Amino acid sequence: MGHDKIVGKNGSEIYFEILLHPGEVLENELLERKITKSAFAMKIAMYPAHFSDIIKCKRNISANIALKLEKELNISAEFWLGLQMDYDLGKERMKIKQVA
Repeated sequence: MGHDKIVGKNGSEIYFEILLHPGEVLENELLERKITKSAFAMKIAMYPAHFSDIIKCKRNISANIALKLEKELNISAEFWLGLQMDYDLGKERMKIKQVA
């Protein structure tokens, strides 16, 4: 997860308004590996409904879940938490922009 800044001509940082929830990335990863959501939920000791909420972008990736994903998918917990942090910051930036 890169955190390089993109700076505009006037020197201010540019933020993109594309929000990517980690659940979307996780769903794509499972599809690519041909792993069913319910089987994976059981493998990481999560209720399938709770896991489905992550995939549907209704539940966030916690540190605990990130560690479980790291163990099973061999993708670092930092990657998952970075996606979550970027998503959360993006949502808040959009809220602030709408108020201003």
